[in-house]
Amino acid sequence: MTFRNILQYIFVTFLITLFASGYSVAEVVRTDLSKIEMRADHSSVSAGDNFYIVIELTPDMGWHAYWENPGDAGLKLEMKWDLPPGVEIGDLQFTTPHLIPFEEIASYGYDGKVTIIAEASVSENIDVSELNIVGEAFWLICSDALCVPQDTTIGVKLSVGESIIDQRMDAVVQLAKADMPIVANWQSEFYSDGENFIVKSSIPDQYPVIESAYLFPHTEGMMENIYTQDLSFVNGEIIGRFKNAYGYVDNEEFKFLLTFKTGEGAELAYFLSAKKSITPITEPRQVIPELNMQAVSDINLGMALLFSFLGGLILNLMPCVFPILSLKAMSVVGLANKEPSEARLSGLLYTGGVMVCFGLIGALVLVLSATGLAVGWGFHMQLPIVNFILGLLMIVIALNLFGVFEFGRGLTGLGQGLIANDNTDKNKLRRNTFFTGFLAVVVATPCTAPFMAGALGFAFIEGGISAMLVFLLLGFGLAFPYLLICYIPGVRHIFPKPGSWMENMKNILGFPMLATAVWLFWILGNQIGVDAMALCVIASVLLSFALWGFWKKHITWKIASILCVLGVGYIAVQINDMDAGQNIPQSDKGELETVDYSSDELLNLLGQKKSVFVYFTADWCVTCKLNERIALSKPDVNNAFKAKNITVMKGDWTNQNPDITRTLRKYGRIGVPLYLYFPSGASFDSPVILPQILTPNIVIEAL
Repeated sequence: MTFRNILQYIFVTFLITLFASGYSVAEVVRTDLSKIEMRADHSSVSAGDNFYIVIELTPDMGWHAYWENPGDAGLKLEMKWDLPPGVEIGDLQFTTPHLIPFEEIASYGYDGKVTIIAEASVSENIDVSELNIVGEAFWLICSDALCVPQDTTIGVKLSVGESIIDQRMDAVVQLAKADMPIVANWQSEFYSDGENFIVKSSIPDQYPVIESAYLFPHTEGMMENIYTQDLSFVNGEIIGRFKNAYGYVDNEEFKFLLTFKTGEGAELAYFLSAKKSITPITEPRQVIPELNMQAVSDINLGMALLFSFLGGLILNLMPCVFPILSLKAMSVVGLANKEPSEARLSGLLYTGGVMVCFGLIGALVLVLSATGLAVGWGFHMQLPIVNFILGLLMIVIALNLFGVFEFGRGLTGLGQGLIANDNTDKNKLRRNTFFTGFLAVVVATPCTAPFMAGALGFAFIEGGISAMLVFLLLGFGLAFPYLLICYIPGVRHIFPKPGSWMENMKNILGFPMLATAVWLFWILGNQIGVDAMALCVIASVLLSFALWGFWKKHITWKIASILCVLGVGYIAVQINDMDAGQNIPQSDKGELETVDYSSDELLNLLGQKKSVFVYFTADWCVTCKLNERIALSKPDVNNAFKAKNITVMKGDWTNQNPDITRTLRKYGRIGVPLYLYFPSGASFDSPVILPQILTPNIVIEAL
């Protein structure tokens, strides 16, 4: 038998097997912005069979399909069936949706492929050899800027004979069912007073802790669709407080889908039905007090300016500024050989760079605050793209210090120029000195020194010229030690004389820059995920190669360097497009057991007369991390919390969080850290505010 005969035999055997076992035929239909396919979980059905119709809808990248209740925008998939006699199909069944936020619009749907199923049945007296199930499909898909209706005709053909399950499609059905909410009869009720809509459900004892939750309304026209929901979990009940939907529909029943994350990390979804209550089902929400000017009323302008100067002075001792100040320390060594006038000018230029940068940051923060945006001290560190750029800048400075390249023109000496001591190019050295002061402020913003919090809080409340004066005095305090050295010759002569040792020291100082880059990339990884951190490493390699190769004489190296720079730019675009909300930062908690901060939950705990300790932190805040390491994570502190039954709440400000920003401002602060202790019976307005620099004894004595 030849090879061709063998192939023919196999093919004929396959056809016989196919027709003997039944068949189902489906066609993938492509519309302009999506594709859709109808299948069945049976390849063949018999009289009286029940089976599932499977519709797989896949929008193009960047487009969304929608749930049964699409929310503020969109339309769900609808089918107009053209069925053969003896076939019935039930309602379409949708999997659990997710929130699709866009500005003030909240919609419910899906990214990527969504599987929709429907139960179908064949009558007992069916008398055909084939079923041709056809329907007209209509749906709406939307991007962030546009919604486009889609429609097409889809169908599936099934042979009639022996009942045979299609194992692959049956697995698809089972996966879809597993992704659907569990129908439960938990005791639930709702109440509306004409303006507010409140729904309450009793949660079984098997879920003693709920970390986060979201409520998807299934019944339309009753509650507003909102991105950030007011949900609280108290005494085994979850309570949602909303506004009535526009054009409120007064139904006797409200159906909804409740998704939540348990204390063990399991993500669950339940489909519930609430009955209408004619009486209020919970007390009205206590309104969080507005920003109280009295919080900083004891600080006048003179005291705020004094605090800002002292805070800037102490900021020189904070770890954020060490890398830059180490470079300036080398520059100070060179002052001994300079003329007194040149030394004084160096101090003025450094001070000018510091104060210009502080002035720009202050102006930007005040302008953004005036527009209603929630920003504060160190707000730029909440932007992953800023951490990416700063990290690459540290890489560039480190390579320059290692001698990989030198800047002969353009952007003047980021590294070597900062510590150069020759007088061959005074203009270059002066520009470098100014830039060093500017850069010192940029890397100092993740730190907060004592006295700074009250001064900056005053600046944000007063605004205007008073605020700018506070920012400028803060800069003057940061620059003052270097300025003092430049103006007092006796101090300059204390330092060792310049020599060959400075070349080795210059190389050594490149390593703190690399450590700073690693720290910035770690922050970015906590914000948007480990993949982004890997992209930072790739960008660093590309940039290093570009800086090494660009100074080579051969054109090939220059072209390769340019391509590497383009690669860095592409990575920057990818990082900028990543969502900072998709990754929840996991800071080092040590042994401290905490719950996530929300002002609503804090009010609930205070209403129950519980003692609460709240600390506000961020992964980019070095002061915060030091306090957590040397104080909050210590066993003695943890034992004190447990002994006094104190709930510890953690407000993570690594990414933007308007609730935390409002709370910080409530207590006259515009940045982290902030430590609050509410003894049993204390109100939201009367916490004990702890210092910004903690020790275990400070925390324990405050409790």
